Formats: sequence, structure tokens, C-alpha cells
Amino acid sequence: MKKLIILATLFLGFFANAQETEAEKQARAVELMSKKVDITVDEELFKTATPNAYVSESPKAVVMGMYVPENYDNAKKKLSENATAQDFEVTSSGEKEINGIKVLYMYGTSEAEGVKLENKIYCYEVDKNTCLMLIGMLEVEADKKYSDAIDAALNSAIKKQD
Repeated sequence: MKKLIILATLFLGFFANAQETEAEKQARAVELMSKKVDITVDEELFKTATPNAYVSESPKAVVMGMYVPENYDNAKKKLSENATAQDFEVTSSGEKEINGIKVLYMYGTSEAEGVKLENKIYCYEVDKNTCLMLIGMLEVEADKKYSDAIDAALNSAIKKQD
């Protein structure tokens, strides 16, 4: 399961603002990584792995959120450029509205720990220099209640920021 979290984290790692110096980038990334994502997860199906990552061992599944130091337009560009770099087969992508918020989305499949996974990635602007990335990964052919729980968790985190 740790490999699934690492895969999700690596995908999020592509989001670093090239206009910042390396030290600024690292400091901002560390600050944002420690920021708690307000997400509601079904605790009967998922257990907490880190403050912003939740897992299920059987079926294999992950729900994860992370603030990234990126503006919306750059996040949109990087999301489309880097999807194939993670052995991620995109089945659908674009923009849509969820809970009244404009959200980038990408759906697709990947493989980790010898398991084929369905993936949902959402990204939306928190402020002019920060986006919230949300990832849901679920073993293909898992019970629908897990898919529904991932959808509910991801949607719970998509809201206007204070």
C-alpha cells in the first residue's frame, strides 16, 4: 500500500513552480505538504495512513489530497504534460464544475504492486499561487461502495477556501 501512496505523491511532485528559487520552492512545498486538507473519508472503509492520505488494503485503494505551489493555468498544463510520464493511461480529462468550483479532472488507469488501478485526479485553484490536488485510486473491479466512497471523499474536499 505504501507504493500506492508513493505513486500518488510522485504524481503530485510534478507540481513545482519553476519561477521560484530551489530553496523557496522547497520551503513552500514543505509548508503546503504539512497543511491539512479538509476531506471527509468513510472511516469504515479507509484508515488514515498520513494526515492527508487514507488507504484500504483490500481492495487496494487510496484517497489523498495535497496543496501544491502552482497556479491553475500551470497546473492544467503540467497535468496534461505529465500524465503519461507516470505510466498513466488517460481515459478522460478536461474541466468541469463540482460544488460550484471549476475543477481540472483526469481519469485513467495505472498499475502498482501488480494491481491495475482506476484513478481519479482533481485539481482546483485555492488562490493565485496554490492549487489543491486530490487523487483517488482503486483496484479495478472493486466493490462499488469503494468507488462511491472515493467519489464522496474527493467531492467533500472541493469547496471554496477561507
